[in-house]
Amino acid sequence: MRLVTRLLLLAALPLAALAYGVSHQIKQAGAAVTTTTKPKATTTTTSTTVPLVQNMVKPPLHDPALDRRMASFFAGLRDYNNAEADKAFLPMPYYVVLKQGGGNEADWNNRLITHYHQQLAELRARFRSVLPGAIYNGYSVKSATAHTVRVGTEQNKAPYWQVYMTTMAFKDKNGHPHNFVINTMISFRGAWYVVHVIGYG
Repeated sequence: MRLVTRLLLLAALPLAALAYGVSHQIKQAGAAVTTTTKPKATTTTTSTTVPLVQNMVKPPLHDPALDRRMASFFAGLRDYNNAEADKAFLPMPYYVVLKQGGGNEADWNNRLITHYHQQLAELRARFRSVLPGAIYNGYSVKSATAHTVRVGTEQNKAPYWQVYMTTMAFKDKNGHPHNFVINTMISFRGAWYVVHVIGYG
């Protein structure tokens, strides 16, 4: 009887080993690492740049934006700060929109704003003794001189409004009043910008 039992046990051993191997393989397969690939995000960029286009809205005699530009003009004049005074000047991109021909960027840089700075220097020389400590006292646009400039009149490819002889006032540190004239301003999209302080129009 014992011999038969031993023979049965020996016959069962290979089956047990086979069952263990299959079970172990199943466990390993269940423990396999799963890799998930996320789709790449797609970014779409839409341009919102709006081209500059002139219009013929007549600028008002006063508005908050013009008030700030003119105050900057005087502060730059008084403080020998051309960059501050330039805030009242016609920006170069606007000039390019208005004027005919090529090379308008270079013309603005080499001629127009250079002359403007020279004219600021002339004003500083004229008021040298009263500018230090001076207080800005406003401006007056001479509305009677406002007129339209048609295409081609001043080598311009777009029309604009133009006004002459705008008066700027200030008081010196002793309270004495003074004034001077800004010779020419022109419009871009319903706003006035200085182009010539002295000697034009």
